[in-house]
Amino acid sequence: DRSSDEVVDEVNEKAVEIALQVQAANAGSEVTVITMGPKSALDGLRKGLAMGADNAIHLLDDGLVGSDAVQTSAALAAALAPRGFDLVIAGNESTDGRTAAVPAMLAERLNVAQLTNLHALTVTATEVTGERTTEDGYVDVSAALPAVVSVTEQIAEARYPSFKGIMSAKKKPVETLAVA
Repeated sequence: DRSSDEVVDEVNEKAVEIALQVQAANAGSEVTVITMGPKSALDGLRKGLAMGADNAIHLLDDGLVGSDAVQTSAALAAALAPRGFDLVIAGNESTDGRTAAVPAMLAERLNVAQLTNLHALTVTATEVTGERTTEDGYVDVSAALPAVVSVTEQIAEARYPSFKGIMSAKKKPVETLAVA
């Protein structure tokens, strides 16, 4: 039992913010938030929905408990691959695992390009471009869509959910998937 509430990693809230900004600039697009975690992870999905995401996917299965980065990327890829997508935006690392490897592993499993460690990004109908943080500054990177990107905490400030957003999040769909 945990004595404190579980919360969404700040960098993943920022990834949702960027997804919502991309959606606003690309009419007709849809934002789906996805997580793999215990029942309490539903709170994080609801926060993403309250921020403005359209729907959510919760990978919830006792068989996933204790998964490492390899297993996490496999589960996420299995959930995403059959749906189709243009862009997956993830935080560069979680505060619990801190591997910073899941986005790259996910891209490999989905057989799409990856742009990691971005502090800025732009999306067009066919391409994603960005600035990757390096020890010496940054480097410009780009890839054709579909792609997986990971963003740093410098990417943006996440919006606060409005009261209307919080209320509407309760009505938005959350699909729960098990290992099977």
